[in-house]
Amino acid sequence: MKRNFLLATAPWFMACLFLGPVAVGLLGTWLPAAGYFPVLGQNNFSWQPVLDFYQHPGMGSAFSLSFFIGILSSIFALAMVFIVLIGLYPSALFKKVERALAPILSIPHAAFAIGFGFLITPSGWMFRVINSLTGYFDRPPVITTLQDSDGVSLMIVLMLKEAPFLLFMALATLPSLKVSKTLWLGASLGYSRLFSWLWLLFPQLYQRLRLPFYSIIAYSLSVVDLSIIAGPTAPPTAAVVITRLFTDADLSYRLIGAVGASHLLALLVATLLLVRVFEKVLARLCCYVLWRGVRHRLPSKPLTFITWVLLIGLSVSYILSFTVTALWSVAQRWRYPDLLPEAITFSSWGRSFDRLLDTLLTTFGLASAAAIIAVILCIGALENEVRMRYKYNRKINTRQLLLWIYIPLLVPQVAFLFGFQVSLIYFGLDSSWLAVLWSHLIFVIPYVFLTLSEPYRNFDDRYIYIAKTLSKRRTKSFMTIKFVMLLRPILYSFAIGFSVSIAQYLPTLFVGAGHFATITTEAVAMTSGSNRRMMAVMAMWQQLLPFAIFSLAIIIPALRFRRHRSMSHQ
Repeated sequence: MKRNFLLATAPWFMACLFLGPVAVGLLGTWLPAAGYFPVLGQNNFSWQPVLDFYQHPGMGSAFSLSFFIGILSSIFALAMVFIVLIGLYPSALFKKVERALAPILSIPHAAFAIGFGFLITPSGWMFRVINSLTGYFDRPPVITTLQDSDGVSLMIVLMLKEAPFLLFMALATLPSLKVSKTLWLGASLGYSRLFSWLWLLFPQLYQRLRLPFYSIIAYSLSVVDLSIIAGPTAPPTAAVVITRLFTDADLSYRLIGAVGASHLLALLVATLLLVRVFEKVLARLCCYVLWRGVRHRLPSKPLTFITWVLLIGLSVSYILSFTVTALWSVAQRWRYPDLLPEAITFSSWGRSFDRLLDTLLTTFGLASAAAIIAVILCIGALENEVRMRYKYNRKINTRQLLLWIYIPLLVPQVAFLFGFQVSLIYFGLDSSWLAVLWSHLIFVIPYVFLTLSEPYRNFDDRYIYIAKTLSKRRTKSFMTIKFVMLLRPILYSFAIGFSVSIAQYLPTLFVGAGHFATITTEAVAMTSGSNRRMMAVMAMWQQLLPFAIFSLAIIIPALRFRRHRSMSHQ
């Protein structure tokens, strides 16, 4: 009875952990936006914060810039995924691309942005390579390739980081689409491969990718750390302006920041509604094309060429970004236009370890605790779902459940974290380690659940029934059979949760209130300086910690199942 009670409460406790702060945070942001903020003596509702917001310089440009960067980078990322799928799926090469997703997803956004900046800046490695090959650019060109005023560099970084996430989410649903049979059926009816993908498979795939696509729109519209590293500065994006208002020494700016955060949420809602209308138009167009029954023999060679260009570009950008970051972290002297450093030293690593030992321990502790708690809660919630399905014959509405899971990912962080911080201050819980851990769990739990839910639901529970008939103990059957057989996805979801926690910037900044520093907050702070070596060391630490956990998630099951051939390659 006690075990059943714990399983039944796991979903509710998990929902309270990551949905409660969102609801409380939104209310805590909307009230100051309406002029009610008793802490500053504002005890009556007023339109003054709204008027001050509209008079604040650069707001219109910041919001329009955020809109175009967010929507264009998301559409380009989705287009990249579709092109790669058309060109490669299903094939042996796509299997290799699938295996390469784990190390790519383990790289935090800020670390990749720093490495990409080392690559494309006027004195970066890209122009050094061009100089060594052609002799051009003896001096760094006088152009702006990073933090340009149009936000192109930020758009490229977002596109390169979000495309692998969308591809990862597509992997879970591709088997259910029966792609090979659909392509064979389309070919037998006279349709080309490209036509079959565009009009038969993509409408089904997009329905399953809609929420992940909406979440990257929300992220791209409201990201702060990437905007600081790679985004424009005059004016910056709306999320950066709002964050500066929230952290300004003049407390009255909090009210203007709350209005800005509310407007950013409204902009996101309007953007998603616009995308939804566009979806309806494309759906009608798809029905019209299929109804006409025209057999378009679209050429596949140009698409194959584009697929290879995208794959090579994506691979080169990640490999070179990591390589140039590693080189800068050990460079003693590296003058332009030298292709490699003149001398190598590990002094920056030594200084960083002595100086950042507490930061590393804080980062590792928060990420480990958040990932462990998230995995335990998600296993409890999924096990309760299985119990309800088999014992009470109650089906779970997975589409509705997914919508609830995606809520923290669909709401801009800056739109509710300020209100959540105010509520924590009211109850005396701010600036504590547990509060920062809670703020990380808001975003870790959804990603862990999305990673673990599919393999957990697909597990054949007849193994458990057989084990129960032999041992008559449910807990022992679970630990010795189900947990062991699901060890690989469980460890992988732990690694995902660890990586997500490592990447959290705004939750640590707001809820920690400066009392807790993580690798990400230190790395973003370093980007405002000119010490490339320490910046590179911080970016390397950001990448090495998640990479080590992902490596363990691969090695441990391989060692555990080395004598079981089918399990070792599962």
